[in-house]
Amino acid sequence: MENDLKKTQSRLGGVAVRTLAIFGFLAIIIVGMWGSVQVARGIPNAFSSFASAIVSFTSIFVPAGEKIALSAPSLTINSNEPFALSWTHEKKSIEGSYTFRYNCADGVSFMSASTTVYCNVPFNFTHSSNQIVLTPLSVNNRFVDVQVFIDFTPNGANTPTVTGQTTFTIQNTGNVTSPGTLTPTTPVTTTPTPTTPVVTTPRPVTPGPTQTQIYPINGGVGVSNPNGYVDLTARILEIGVVDKTSGVFTASSTPSRTNTRIAVRFAVENIGTKTSPEFDFNAVLPTLPANIFSAPLQQALAPGDRIEFTVGFDSFDASKPDGLFVVNIDPAGRINERNKDNNIVRYTITTR
Repeated sequence: MENDLKKTQSRLGGVAVRTLAIFGFLAIIIVGMWGSVQVARGIPNAFSSFASAIVSFTSIFVPAGEKIALSAPSLTINSNEPFALSWTHEKKSIEGSYTFRYNCADGVSFMSASTTVYCNVPFNFTHSSNQIVLTPLSVNNRFVDVQVFIDFTPNGANTPTVTGQTTFTIQNTGNVTSPGTLTPTTPVTTTPTPTTPVVTTPRPVTPGPTQTQIYPINGGVGVSNPNGYVDLTARILEIGVVDKTSGVFTASSTPSRTNTRIAVRFAVENIGTKTSPEFDFNAVLPTLPANIFSAPLQQALAPGDRIEFTVGFDSFDASKPDGLFVVNIDPAGRINERNKDNNIVRYTITTR
């Protein structure tokens, strides 16, 4: 009887202990949740600021040696006479579209069919044969030089990655003046004094051994040298804004900081002689509060390869007209490089 009573008391004690343990665990959870809510109320931006700051991140891979070469029947073209501008796209790695543009010059314009092409404005056209027919017009000068460009933008991208360029001289025979025209002068005729030629006997030369050496040309195929070196470098391409709806990037030297998504385009390129391993980077953003964007691992880059990135953010620190944008390639320093000084780029964004 006494043993049965002790067993019953033992069972009741065990149940009580387990019940108290359960209530204690629930109390800890409730207190923890309450504490988290209070912290979140105290710093409401702690969890949302980074999400609002980083709103767009895109990248485009550009292989080494990809280029556009322009050609025409002649680099001297006549005003008001159509000509064909052609191009070849070497090492093209992705489909995309082409645009034509040209630098502004005194009294110069171009026509495509019945459309006026304005200077410094990209002109879209049908390019099934990698050719565009243009009519140059020059109204102020007999001879004037103008630089023209063909830009390639990959499908899904907002900015060109490859550009071909050349310079044409537009001739207008109806004009008699040109930039830098010199006033003709009467030529002065001089009679040369005759001299007696001196005859010399050539000294015999004994040919030496033939030596051959190959010199690399920048922009060629990115061949990796296993005994070479890796050198990743970063550079800022341009500043602008990204449309919040379409995602289209528009360059601007002084973007507005009011209700806009400021964006920075920059490139990371391997200027070494050996293929790099996969790499990452950090970007310090001029937001309020300040944020650091840590990019995921990016693909390996052969010599000459590059990746163009666009990072956009909304919450620019409006209390300052300028903001510092910093890119740090391989921030952990795990890649063995010849030069680490060019891994960090700082750029001051001026806003309005």
